[in-house]
Amino acid sequence: MACFLCLAGFACFCTVFIPKNTGVPLSVTSLALLGKLLVSAAFNIAYIYTSELYPTIIRNAGLGVCSMSCRVGGILAPFVPSMRSVHSSVPFTVFCLSGLSAGCLSLVLPETLNKPTAETLHELSRTHTHSTVLERKALLYDDLIKSSHE
Repeated sequence: MACFLCLAGFACFCTVFIPKNTGVPLSVTSLALLGKLLVSAAFNIAYIYTSELYPTIIRNAGLGVCSMSCRVGGILAPFVPSMRSVHSSVPFTVFCLSGLSAGCLSLVLPETLNKPTAETLHELSRTHTHSTVLERKALLYDDLIKSSHE
């Protein structure tokens, strides 16, 4: 999810540097559509990931609140292109910053790989020491280095 969001932000960032109405195959429209594709992929991953985070007893309510939050962003997104009146690159800069910040923030979410889902709120509070994605990657890297030295 972090990769998709960061790549979407980077695609929107690259649109700022492409001149308009040139004959190059890589146009602003193609990069904007690539960014939209990557954000859509991250949005679908977010639904699956969100359902893994919440315990069974509140999973429907938690997923509903997260879905509502995503929809608020979808409601506000069509108003961003009106910022073009300030400067032509402002809309893509806003989308770039939101994609990059969401991608970086998603790295601090708890890791759910190979872990059982919590059934109750008590289990969730008891297992509150989840490792984040960044910690998990560092541990995997350390294990890889140790195994190569043996």
